[in-house]
Amino acid sequence: MVRDEKVDALMGRAKKLGLRVEFDSGLITVVTPPAPGDPERQDAIIAELWKYRSDVRRLVEGRASAARASELLGQRIWSEYGEGVLASASGDGALVIDVAREGFRNSQTLTANAESLLVIVVERADGAASPRNEEAKPAQPRRKIFGFLQHGSREE
Repeated sequence: MVRDEKVDALMGRAKKLGLRVEFDSGLITVVTPPAPGDPERQDAIIAELWKYRSDVRRLVEGRASAARASELLGQRIWSEYGEGVLASASGDGALVIDVAREGFRNSQTLTANAESLLVIVVERADGAASPRNEEAKPAQPRRKIFGFLQHGSREE
């Protein structure tokens, strides 16, 4: 964890110097401002970023995955646990999925990473990808445990 904190602080220092470290189609890119303020300090930060490149890659890749996943919330997914729905994404790239697992009454909420999922994006008739799952929701909401206890114990 100490190494992650060090890399995060390094990324913060790079940002203060106007450098943006991003994950772009499998590459780590360092975007410099049009008019660099202090090229020597920027080069020193870039050299340090290179030193920690595997940690930097994991960090920026996770951020990029989380940003894209947040656009796909509600879409169907397939995972090692079966079919489900992409429920949420955190800034570090951890994804939360809801899956209906055999042997469980209700869907299970699990954490997954991008490498372990297939996201099924429904294409619209015009060829564009639908940003969210637009399937109809069930007409009746799930009964909460208190509603079940309140109504389920009465004989009608």
